[in-house]
Amino acid sequence: MRRFLLTLILSLSFTASYCQDTIMYLTDAIKENINPYKRASNIAYEKRNIEEGKNLFDSLVKTKLIGTKFDDFSLKVYKEKNVKINRISKPIFIITYASWLVIPKGEIPALNILAKEHRDDMQIIVVFWDKKNDLKNIAYKFSDNIKVCYANEYYAKDSHIVATIKHTLGFPTSIFVDENKNVVNIKHFESKTKIKTPIKEAIITSYNYFSKDINENLMKSLSSKKSFTTN
Repeated sequence: MRRFLLTLILSLSFTASYCQDTIMYLTDAIKENINPYKRASNIAYEKRNIEEGKNLFDSLVKTKLIGTKFDDFSLKVYKEKNVKINRISKPIFIITYASWLVIPKGEIPALNILAKEHRDDMQIIVVFWDKKNDLKNIAYKFSDNIKVCYANEYYAKDSHIVATIKHTLGFPTSIFVDENKNVVNIKHFESKTKIKTPIKEAIITSYNYFSKDINENLMKSLSSKKSFTTN
């Protein structure tokens, strides 16, 4: 009996240790949870319950995606060498767009300002779901502090990131990843400026919106790091 109990305890200890060491990657978490979310959100949007649809996405992010490990994607950078996510040692703020979308007035200048302010403690990456040639009329608008990247079904090696990020999370979407590549937050964002808003006002509005989001996520990152160090 004592031998049986000892064997059971050792077995449970091994299982617990294995579970703690197992890493859940973002793409795997999405695959495991995306179908129930899609069914529920489709029903919500069919009923034109936009608020419920948003709440479902927020719930998916908070309960299933935050805390997962961001996959080590290799991103093609416009006019630069490709970059692997794991080779970036700082927290990363990723924003996804498409070249055919009209980026709201003031958004790019605001991101350029923030990228300069946070160049020492964070990397901003903008991912366009396009081919390289599609970016020629927009990439130059972003500062050198921002890595402008592109991914498209046309490129064989992009199928994984396109399938799991573009086709499941949608866009425009922001993803904040800490220095250990843990997902801190994911959110859909909407423009807070109107077409006729003066450019200076539009820049300030966009700056305040993104700045609040970035600073909150940086604080979460720092808090998580301190907690990990303490433990």
